[in-house]
Amino acid sequence: MYKIGIDLGSSFTKGVLVDDNNNIIDYHLTRTGFDFNKAAQKIIDKFSADHEIQYPVYTCGYGREELKIPFASNSEIIALANAVFKHYNKKCSIIDIGGQDTKYVTVSESGQVDKFKMNRKCAAGTGSFIEEIAFRLDISVEEFTSLAKQATEETKINSYCTVFAVSEIVGMIKKGSTMPNIILGIYNSVIDRSVELSPIEDFLVITGGIPDNHPLIVNLFKKRFPNCDSPEKSQFMAAYGCVLLNLENNI
Repeated sequence: MYKIGIDLGSSFTKGVLVDDNNNIIDYHLTRTGFDFNKAAQKIIDKFSADHEIQYPVYTCGYGREELKIPFASNSEIIALANAVFKHYNKKCSIIDIGGQDTKYVTVSESGQVDKFKMNRKCAAGTGSFIEEIAFRLDISVEEFTSLAKQATEETKINSYCTVFAVSEIVGMIKKGSTMPNIILGIYNSVIDRSVELSPIEDFLVITGGIPDNHPLIVNLFKKRFPNCDSPEKSQFMAAYGCVLLNLENNI
């Protein structure tokens, strides 16, 4: 029997398939859309095609209690902290950059959540900020990293609001700023908004869809905070943490 953890986020739903040794053996990602139950079912259908699934499935995120199948819901923050602590086994701070929010979590030496904060300035510093700017400038999200690598210097973005940021960027282009330098500025703007949540004092772990899909952001974090890392497939950490939490509680 295999266990499933599902993180039902506002933009994407992330699922992991876990074996009897509590190791992840498969991942699946789908857009959440407007129906959390449908998004979760896509994850379950993918995994159950070749594996016998154990119920309940373990959930977290915005839609964690919206399923029509047996489930056990969890706090996304505690699930994320649990999985990160299992991976690194030490006190740390976590910055999780998702589609529509950015979270800051501190984890104690025993693996407990000490502190938690979330961004309060709309989509500033989140994946939506990057996606909306990419859409308005007609640049694919995939092109962001390759363009940023061509940057010779940063063009600083001062606007928090996506609409104002686009206007600011158009003005910069008219004044001669290059797109690679502007995109580097966009990446650093996301980092600036993230670290405003709290001073970084411990080992820093970066997780979420943005660092997974824009790896240059992780490198930029490491330049500012050398004691920093981002685990592979970090956007699935909370889904994995759901499974670990419920195993600890024998659910």
